[in-house]
Amino acid sequence: MTIYICEKCGKEFSQKSYYDSHKNRKTPCENKNDKIKQTVNKLTDETKDESKKIIIKKKLNIDIKIKINVLDLFCGCGGMSKGLEDAGLNIIAGIDIWDTAIDSYKKNFKHLSVCQDISKMSPKTFDKKYKIGKNKIELIVGGPPCQGFSIAGKRDKKDPRNSLFMEYVKYLNYFEPKAFMLENVMGILSMKNNLNVKVIDIIMKELNTNYNCIICKLYASDFEVPQNRRRVIIIGIHKKLNKIPTEPIPILTKENRNPVSSIIIPKKDVDIKNYLSEKALKGIKLKMDNSKKNGNGFGAQFLDMDKPSYTIPARYWKDGYDALVKYSETSVRRLTILELKRIQSFPDNFILEGNKRDQIIQIGNAVACKFAYHLGKHIIKILQ
Repeated sequence: MTIYICEKCGKEFSQKSYYDSHKNRKTPCENKNDKIKQTVNKLTDETKDESKKIIIKKKLNIDIKIKINVLDLFCGCGGMSKGLEDAGLNIIAGIDIWDTAIDSYKKNFKHLSVCQDISKMSPKTFDKKYKIGKNKIELIVGGPPCQGFSIAGKRDKKDPRNSLFMEYVKYLNYFEPKAFMLENVMGILSMKNNLNVKVIDIIMKELNTNYNCIICKLYASDFEVPQNRRRVIIIGIHKKLNKIPTEPIPILTKENRNPVSSIIIPKKDVDIKNYLSEKALKGIKLKMDNSKKNGNGFGAQFLDMDKPSYTIPARYWKDGYDALVKYSETSVRRLTILELKRIQSFPDNFILEGNKRDQIIQIGNAVACKFAYHLGKHIIKILQ
């Protein structure tokens, strides 16, 4: 027997004539989903407590999609923003001091992008000038350089209290987001100031004032990035939420990480300018031989196609020796811009402004997009 079901209200009919009459009636039937939404809205409007709203929706088996508004400080060309956006977060604005990086950012995102030194723009000024809304920002992300900046000439350059890190904290204190993510290099864990105090201890003392924090040491290659890029990620959840942050669980194991071969373009498509000259090859060999004799390392590294790439630094533009493709002893080349983008998990159509040097620096300074994507998913999970 054929059953006819109204797509709008879900009512069932055994005969098509009854189904047709129902569809064509003067007073339209109520949409089942609209009715549920109206009920939910009525219930949730009665309370301003966000946690209670979530409980109501869970009891009614409503799919909950939390829209988390993000401010990306030190955004660069947008690696972090791209990953978070793909994860479903809502980027409100990106801020960076480098005009070329912001030019790239503007080409790839529709939301607000600001070229500004945040040490010269207070969060209050930023809020009022761009009409952000003090209570609108729910997540602040960024990787503030922890080398101090000096205005007097004699300040300790390794003291984060004299650095851009403190500007990051000012934005946290002003907007009071539900959470933050701070990304930095592994060296931050061993860095000390001129009083021999660990910089990370000073940083955590500041962050722990209002946030429950966790320090994570993560490999980007564990999160679908074809690069062994290890980074410190500090995740903080505001103490008023009574939640303790957890460390993101790796998506991949050491055995099944994405190999660099997955991003390499065909040899025939590589511009001859990317290949090292005979003189450069001889220079590499001489330096490597001398390094072995002296017992120290030399930066030329040849990629193993079956493993993730070495870390791509911003200095890659200088000589490219940090990650080289070797076909033979006489055929060695640097990675192309497209390959460098892929190693950082940028999509091929991601636009980078500036000359080749500028583009490589932007790539090297960025947070890998896939890495940011999984970090974003983790934040959503914590805040739900």
